This record gives sequence, C-alpha cells and structure tokens, in this order.
Amino acid sequence: MRIGVWCLGGVLAAIVVACNGGSPTNTETEAATTTGTGGTTATTDGTSEASTTGTPTTGAPTSTDGTTGEPVLEDILVADFVGDEVRRYDAATGELLGAWTQAPGLDGALGLVVGPEGHVFVASEEANKVLRFDADGNFVDVFVGDDMDTPDDETGGLSGPGALLFGADGLLYVSSFDSDAILRYDGETGALVDVFVPSGEGGLDGPDAGMVFGPDGALYVPSYYSDEVLRYDGVTGEPLGAFTPADGSLAKPRTLLFVGDHLLVTSEGSGEVVRFDASTGDYVDTLVPQASGLLTEPSGMARTADGALLVVSLGGKTIEAFAVDTGEHLGTRVGLAGGLQAPTHMIVRPAS
Repeated sequence: MRIGVWCLGGVLAAIVVACNGGSPTNTETEAATTTGTGGTTATTDGTSEASTTGTPTTGAPTSTDGTTGEPVLEDILVADFVGDEVRRYDAATGELLGAWTQAPGLDGALGLVVGPEGHVFVASEEANKVLRFDADGNFVDVFVGDDMDTPDDETGGLSGPGALLFGADGLLYVSSFDSDAILRYDGETGALVDVFVPSGEGGLDGPDAGMVFGPDGALYVPSYYSDEVLRYDGVTGEPLGAFTPADGSLAKPRTLLFVGDHLLVTSEGSGEVVRFDASTGDYVDTLVPQASGLLTEPSGMARTADGALLVVSLGGKTIEAFAVDTGEHLGTRVGLAGGLQAPTHMIVRPAS
C-alpha cells in the first residue's frame, strides 16, 4: 500500500488520492544508534519522564528557529509522505527544528537510513528513486534511479522503494514494495548489484519499509499484505519461512525493532505495537494495545538515548513516546504543532 495512493479505511480522507494497489511502505525503522552496517542497534533500556507536545518549554529562552536554545543531543528525522519532505525535531523535547529537506525529486518520502560518512538516504517511493543527502539535509545526488536517457533501467526494476538498510557487506538493501522484491545496490556508487529476494519469494507480499537485520544475521521483512514477518538468510536471500505466527496478532505490519529478548512490530491495521519472542517468533503480548487509543495507524519506530520508544502515529500525525518495557505512555513527543501531514518512518541519530 503506497501512501499518496492510499486506501486506509477512511483515515486521512482529506487527502484525495486514488488507490492503485501500492502501499505506504515503512522502516524504518532505525534505532537511536544507527550503524549503517546491518540494521539497527537498540540503545540502553529505560524509560523517560519527558512528556512534550512539540512546543517550546515555558520560560526557556527561544532561539530564532523556534527552539529553546538548549543543545540538541539527538534529533529525529521524520519522512512526511504527503509533504514530500523530511522534518527534523529535537529527540528529547520534540521541538521542531525545521524542514530538514525538500529536495527536487523527493516524491513520497518513506524509508530513511544513515549511511557511510553520515550521509542520509531517503526513499522517494512515488519517483522510484533513492536520494542521498549530507548530514545537514543538503541534496547530494540521486543515489539509485533510472536514467531516462538510456534504454536500460539502472535500478533493476525498483518499484515503490520503501525500506533502506545497509548490510554488513556494505551494500544498500532496498525493498521494492510494488514488485514484492528486495534489491541490493553498491553502497558507494548506487549501482545495481542483484535482486536479493526475487518477486514474491517466500510469500513476500508488500515488503514494507521497516525491515531489519536480526541478531542472528537474518533479514526480517514485514510483509504488509500477508500480515506476517518473513525471514530470509542474510547472506543468500534464501527464504527461511514466516517468523511470526499466523494467529491474527498482526494486521498490516510496518516496522520491526529488536529490543532485548523481543521483536517489536507496529501493526498498522490494529493500531497496536505487538511483541514477539526474538528467538522463536512466538507471540508474547501487545505492548501498546488498541484500547489505549494512543495510536492511529502506527508506522515507524525508533529508540532514543534516554530509553524511550518512539512510535509514529500516521493517522494521528504525531509521534508518541512509550516505556519500552511496559508500554506506559510517556507523552506526545511531537504533537500537531510539529506540522506533520503524513508521517511514516523516522530515524533517531546524534545531532549534527
């Protein structure tokens, strides 16, 4: 399901777009210490007492960019699919630090990843491209894209790029949502290397933007339309079967995050964050239940240095903070004042 061509049960109905069988692919999700060499690394467990709404702290000096003037230790980069931009926030307070980038060719911002030399790579799903930016949001180049002046498709058939992930081999792994495949590109040049997971292999149906490499080195992929997490050999791409049970515990999985003994999955269709055993894939519990009413179409997830679990509420246009061990709501980290139109995925990184 591609955002921008949405069929989301009436949510965000004000966005008038036609459904074409695609999907808003997810990630992303990157954790607070993105390494760029094999997925995400969870930060130290813990909880945060912060509960902010994206507005300056009362009484604090405010700088010209709307922040309090306090040093920013970590920032959140959030892909706004409809806004065709990436917005930047203080990870601790939720303060808006401005539109990080609105580059030409960024159409349907989705997955993000920090790569070599601190560059940030952003999936432009509607344009079938991967764009590269420097750490400050300045456009560098089209890293993966089809040169229209040549007869060949240099992307290898990339259609609806969502997940972006650097492997231990230094290659960039990209999920092709519309073709149900995963492709690999040279991590320095963007040249096509191969099709790592062929179309539909292992039952892949809508590989969303939140795929990750697991502690075992395998590649874990949220299969959006089959309501499951699939696992593939991290070296060969060979299907290793469904990791999560077919028990209805997931509905439209978006982002995967390994935290200790658990695999956390945002379940967009049910409005929940679900936990599974990180070794067996068995259902453990629902960390953030639908009954809480805190999440509408949860998408991206990330961890912060203070131990909070941040979850994008796509339908609510906010980012909510939770205790990663109990699911306790720690407040709205980025509220409506943050100006997000259709937030999908995010990364948390040390502030540049």
